[in-house]
Amino acid sequence: MLRFLFYITILLPFWLNARDIVIIKKDGKQYQYDHDVMRPYLSSDQLALDTEITYAKAIRLQMGGQWEETGKLYEKIAKRGHPTAQVHLGKQYYHGNGVEQSLIEAYKWFALSETAIGKHFLKLLLDEMSKEQLEKSNKLIEEFNPSYD
Repeated sequence: MLRFLFYITILLPFWLNARDIVIIKKDGKQYQYDHDVMRPYLSSDQLALDTEITYAKAIRLQMGGQWEETGKLYEKIAKRGHPTAQVHLGKQYYHGNGVEQSLIEAYKWFALSETAIGKHFLKLLLDEMSKEQLEKSNKLIEEFNPSYD
């Protein structure tokens, strides 16, 4: 019962405050396509292509166990809003592969992915995280600014 109440007090505000999708309109210069502000990699063909090439490189490095390099590439494109990279980066933070282990960062990236698998990992993390860790993660999520770099 206590665990249920804990989940409700921590997760309910997160789910009730589901973000509104803000669409960035193309301006003819920097942005080619209307896109969700949290997914900048969808704003132009060039950025989308670079993101997918970077993702492919990260997968190859990950298969070779080169975790530090993998983490750098995943972080670059996770900041662009690539949901699969966000999940992979969350896993790296959970296990401490190539990055400093952090449940707070893992939770942040899983939540930002807004994917079914990310939500699954969020539920699993709840059993391991303190209320303070969840509050820190939620603050990082709120403060997250996606990157067009």
